[in-house]
Amino acid sequence: MGTVFRRLWYWVRQREIEYGLEEELEFHRALKQQELEAEGLSPEDARLTARRELGNVTRAREDSRAVWMWPWLETVWHDARYALRAVRRQPGFVLLSVVVLGVAIGLNASLFTVFAAAALRPMTGVAEPATLVVVSGRVPQIPDLLSGLSIPEFDVLAAEATTAELAAERRMPVRFDSGGGARDMTAAFVTGNYFELLGVHMEHGRGVLADEDTRGASVPVAVLSYSLWYTQFGADPAIVGRTVRVAGQPHTVIGVTSRAFAGSERSRVWLPLASLPVLRPGNTGLDRPQDCCAEVYARLRPGATRAQVATELQTLSDRFRRTVGQDVRPIVLTGTQALRGRRGDNQSLAIIGVLFLGIMMVLLLACANVGNLLLARAATRRGEIGVRLSLGAARSRVVRQLLTEGLILVLIAAAAGLAIAAWLPRFVMNTVARQPAPFDIGPDGLVFAYTAAIAGIACLAAALAPALHATRGGITATLKGDALSRSRVPLRSLLLGVQLALTVVLLTSAGLLLRGVAAARELDLGFRVEGVSEVAVELPEPDYDAERMRTFLADLSTALQSAGLTSVAFAAPGRATDEARLPGRGANQTSPVERLDVSSSYFALLDVPMTAGRSFTDRDRNPGAAVVNETFARRFWPGENAVGRSFVAENRTLEVIGVVRDARVLGLDPVPPSYFVPLTGPRGTLFPVLLLRSNQPSEAAAVTAVVERLEPRGRVTVTPMRNRFDFELAELALAPLAASVLGLFALGLATVGMFGAFAYAVRQRTREIGIRLALGARSADVVRSILSGNARVVALGLGVGLLGAAAVSQILRSLLFGLSPLDPLTYAGVALLLAAVAFVASYAPTRIALRVDAATTLRAE
Repeated sequence: MGTVFRRLWYWVRQREIEYGLEEELEFHRALKQQELEAEGLSPEDARLTARRELGNVTRAREDSRAVWMWPWLETVWHDARYALRAVRRQPGFVLLSVVVLGVAIGLNASLFTVFAAAALRPMTGVAEPATLVVVSGRVPQIPDLLSGLSIPEFDVLAAEATTAELAAERRMPVRFDSGGGARDMTAAFVTGNYFELLGVHMEHGRGVLADEDTRGASVPVAVLSYSLWYTQFGADPAIVGRTVRVAGQPHTVIGVTSRAFAGSERSRVWLPLASLPVLRPGNTGLDRPQDCCAEVYARLRPGATRAQVATELQTLSDRFRRTVGQDVRPIVLTGTQALRGRRGDNQSLAIIGVLFLGIMMVLLLACANVGNLLLARAATRRGEIGVRLSLGAARSRVVRQLLTEGLILVLIAAAAGLAIAAWLPRFVMNTVARQPAPFDIGPDGLVFAYTAAIAGIACLAAALAPALHATRGGITATLKGDALSRSRVPLRSLLLGVQLALTVVLLTSAGLLLRGVAAARELDLGFRVEGVSEVAVELPEPDYDAERMRTFLADLSTALQSAGLTSVAFAAPGRATDEARLPGRGANQTSPVERLDVSSSYFALLDVPMTAGRSFTDRDRNPGAAVVNETFARRFWPGENAVGRSFVAENRTLEVIGVVRDARVLGLDPVPPSYFVPLTGPRGTLFPVLLLRSNQPSEAAAVTAVVERLEPRGRVTVTPMRNRFDFELAELALAPLAASVLGLFALGLATVGMFGAFAYAVRQRTREIGIRLALGARSADVVRSILSGNARVVALGLGVGLLGAAAVSQILRSLLFGLSPLDPLTYAGVALLLAAVAFVASYAPTRIALRVDAATTLRAE
């Protein structure tokens, strides 16, 4: 091995001389030649003499560099070999260090794997992802909101764009029947060039073709996802040509996508876009420019850049929107990664950022713990270190040796961390989230590079301070063992204080999140939850257009006088978003608001009080009447009475007849401005939500009987509203669960660290304890003395940790649901827990030392 390094070094130096020093050598030769000519030599003799002397100097310098560099490389190799031998000699120390660092590095690498997959990697299963972009429109009033394009706008852009080719999809829920039972799932209605433009590899068959996506004459075909084919059809290789029913209509399966491709939102089945009006009668989304939204993909043509495509699409979009009377908006091109700046993505990134903060704290805690272990190990080697220094070794040389040993530990831990990162994300998605990730979460080169960087940081954080501390104080102090103990603030106490502080921050954050979920259960949402059920009615879609559904809804409302109706329930996502403005204001002076269509009994059924004006009545069919919430009233008429005022929304003027109390949706803070209009019928084919004031089975049975009488083929699903909130709370509990796992791991590390530090401190005072016992000191006095010394370190760590927890809690404020970030119960509980653990970790080594005979302790070194 040494011969290989030597030859490699000489080869590198030769290349440097040939390519790197030629200009420098020529410059010095010319100067030397001028000096010799000035002394009287002929130009030829001066040139030859200068070249000869410069050649001697170059060879001498090269030899000196080689002599200096080769021993340096050789010592690095010797350090690595020595460190490996040391690892084999102390398997227990190595195992503990690798487990602690490996878990911490593995958690970091696992989270980065998820982040890289969601925010950095493009959509999987497509060809040439670098030239594929998503085209969105940015809502000016909501900078973080990216929305898709309407189908008419897409048609114009796709027909006239020259720098890119465009395809679109629009996702909607459908009823899918494979022959073994119907189930609800998400379908993607796509253009005929969708699969070809994305370059999707097919497991079987083919994708949708252009002639199958003809407006008014679409072909009833379907493409299945790999997961749907595998689970519903048993991976039948003869799937192509089989018939399935989508929304009650027969469709022929023409293909199965590859396992890697799942679309942008985990679609299960793809249908021609032109079949949307057939499966959703009354849906005008293909013709109305104001209907949103389709996901639009653009494939850059050869030679085109993103900037060129964005400029062209912006021009075409502005012209189209002015033609149909819509405000222009910026066109944004993004990658196809899962997190690409849409509404909600910032919240996901914020959660990932908080998790990164917590896991980095765990890594620092693990480094401090291993640093204490390395410091204890250095204490047992102080004689060896002193001898090496006395024999002429430089301090930097010894420090490098100790760092190399730490690096070996960290590299082993990093390998274990990569193994954890390859397994943990998939395990969490499959067992905790119980659904596959919508992106590839396997480690790649970027994850390897991140892990290597984390390993380097961990090596410096864990090994550098102990190495410098072990070699301080000079040869004499090191030989006597004073270098490790003579300090106003011992490094061991400093590392222990860091561990305690980080543990307090993690445990406090976990406690606040847990109590925040508990507070959410008691949160006053502003409307009634207990004793209210939501009834979903599913009708045979192909037989019900908008007019027939309106008739059915009127008959159902007449039969169920005590029920309330709403377009979207309070606790459900998917509320309609509109732009509202005051009369006389320009179109660019609008504010985003939410709209709900409700019946006259809606507010009374949910116990939502009116703070001004009145609610709707059964006779109130005025299409211009509206009820607004308090936030809406404050936004548009601050400090004034909103009743009788007017505003413009949906291109019509509405008059406020009442103001209702704010009612928040769980997880939404602050309450969004909302307005309510009378529900006169379904919007398109979206059936309203029916609300009942009873959870009794008899009530649900009565509703089912009414629906079956009006439509025998209808399906009724009754869900207590409390169940919906419990489901939301279960999702909210994932963050406290992750924080609790980190906190418990940190508590375990801190406990081990405290026990080791206090045991070492007691061992250092063995002679003192023996002398005090021999002189007649009581055991209680000795214990009190040791505990008081350890209490200072614990108190300092707790104090710094509580201050850090108070700062971090401000980041978690939005997840606490009204709970104070300075909740005294949480802080007091964490402080008492750490104090109790510290007492046990300090008391146990002391009692062990007191059991030793005084004469034995006096003879101890």
